[in-house]
Amino acid sequence: MTSIAILWSQFGPYHFARVRALKQLAGNTRVHALELGNHSRDYAWSRSVNAMELITLCPGMVAEKLPFQTVFLRTRSHLKELGVEVCFLPSYSPQQPLAALLAAKSLGIKTVMMNESHAGTARSGPAGTWLKHRLVGLFDAALVGGAPQKRYFASLGLPEDKIFVGYDAVDNDYFFRRAGETRKSPNETRVRYGLPENYFLSLGRFVAKKNLATLLRAFRKFLDLSPNSKTHLVMVGAGEEEPNLRALCEQLRLKTYRPAEAGRSESRRIPSPSNDEPGVHFFGFRQVEENPDFYALADAFILPSLYEEWGLVVNEAMASGLPVVVSETAGCAEDLLENGNSHGMGKNGVFESILSNGLAKRIRRNGFVFDPGSSDECAAIFRVLESQKELRQAMGAASREIVEKFSCRRFAENALQSARTALERS
Repeated sequence: MTSIAILWSQFGPYHFARVRALKQLAGNTRVHALELGNHSRDYAWSRSVNAMELITLCPGMVAEKLPFQTVFLRTRSHLKELGVEVCFLPSYSPQQPLAALLAAKSLGIKTVMMNESHAGTARSGPAGTWLKHRLVGLFDAALVGGAPQKRYFASLGLPEDKIFVGYDAVDNDYFFRRAGETRKSPNETRVRYGLPENYFLSLGRFVAKKNLATLLRAFRKFLDLSPNSKTHLVMVGAGEEEPNLRALCEQLRLKTYRPAEAGRSESRRIPSPSNDEPGVHFFGFRQVEENPDFYALADAFILPSLYEEWGLVVNEAMASGLPVVVSETAGCAEDLLENGNSHGMGKNGVFESILSNGLAKRIRRNGFVFDPGSSDECAAIFRVLESQKELRQAMGAASREIVEKFSCRRFAENALQSARTALERS
């Protein structure tokens, strides 16, 4: 194997991290990084691509809006010119990845599907499922998120021995290091952003599937049940749901805070644990360089999605050493939240607190899973986490240990194995 290509619609921070790891392990195999367009409809990443030798097939264009024929022709031309033997592709839909897949197959190139879908995200009827079977059958191997994803694609006809896991990875070392640096001087970071002393963190796009309205209702119930609480809710992100979420805060009598703005002292509101009323902080979209600051000082991270293919923000939070509270329908929940207990549950009333809140079946080594339709369950988890500092610390340490099983190095190892398997397929 002398030449492989890995193609995504647009490269973001975690794509670069994965390809760097892949190039480090590839030996004499040349790794070509390709993207369809250098703009995205959904993500406003800032990035430097020079060191990656990234090839943009359609410069200046939005990846999600590219015509089928354009993607087919440009992908085919570049793969042929580069002499690619195996091509990693981001699934078979929508039309842009499908065009890239057909371009590779027209050249006789072996293909590896990269995918994080699972049964919980499937929306197809019988005809759609039949079509998926046919499209999945075009791939010679697959690299998927974890156990639910492997089961799903096996059910669509891809042999289990050709499906590898570990696709969903972030640069764990980066988040661990940056969070550690922030914790060395926490007050400086709190002043810069106007962060409260204690808070639960949500980070991601403000879209319907993220289920953030349920999170706000849970936070309201948590405050009602804990009238002396000093814990706030920090929400980092932006999207179409933001006006609705702000209106819901007003309806729920949740105080909202603006972030600090550099150079404007009147906006630098720094909530005090003794004086400021717990509320909701809207911080807008932040680049990956800033996100570790928010993870580092949080008490716990929450992902309440109604459905989620994976949830890479959970990887980031775990790499930053946080306990995580994750919807049971998220694609990462089974793999990243491990069963087992190493928290000394009999100490300091932890066990009693878990039982009294009905959470015995929801606790995991590094956090909790919950029903995304139940704001009551989420509120109960918040109560336990706020009152049990030692539990939070033990869960955060477990997070750091568990997420190493989903590192960029593991992504690279299994990617190379999937490429070798693809080449062996008759």
